[in-house]
Amino acid sequence: MVQNMKITRKLFNMALLTRSFISGIFLSAFLISSSNHATALDLDVPYVESPDEIVEVMMNISDIGPTDYVIDLGTGDGRIVIAAGKRGAKGLGVDLDPELIAVAKANAEKEGVSDKINFVVQDLFDTNLSQATVITLFLNEEVNLKLRSTLLKLKPGTRIVSHNFNMGDWKPDRYQQVLINSNGNFFIHDVFYWEIPPII
Repeated sequence: MVQNMKITRKLFNMALLTRSFISGIFLSAFLISSSNHATALDLDVPYVESPDEIVEVMMNISDIGPTDYVIDLGTGDGRIVIAAGKRGAKGLGVDLDPELIAVAKANAEKEGVSDKINFVVQDLFDTNLSQATVITLFLNEEVNLKLRSTLLKLKPGTRIVSHNFNMGDWKPDRYQQVLINSNGNFFIHDVFYWEIPPII
């Protein structure tokens, strides 16, 4: 979090306006960067990196630690589950793109956590989530909503954390908004957190 930083009301308002264009910018970046391979895959969500600052917020808001098993759906380069591994957690990253999975495995090896986490090429909707204590997401609202019924069947206390996209009318238990300075451009990011409620 950026502290001791004065942001004028005008700048904050500009950031709010910019936020509405993030999805379009992300999609454009995907179309440019994925012409060699990803367009041949049936991808539910284009790959976009979560900023490191947001990954840290996701770790903190869900209080990830050594007793956790984290499943990252749509893992991309693996940075979220790798960050969990650095906190002592075990985990699994799932993605449809084999090239990204290869990158994620190499990154895990480089960061010294390949003994704690694994990556597989797999459809997130076919993934067994029952072992997870934490599930991390950076997908989109449509996919989140498709996942919601599955998530709500998980064991009570399972934590769900999503970058930028909510779960419709399922209100988060925690919510944090983060202003990121990217080369002089300010973007507002949302982090949503839920816990699976007890069975009544």
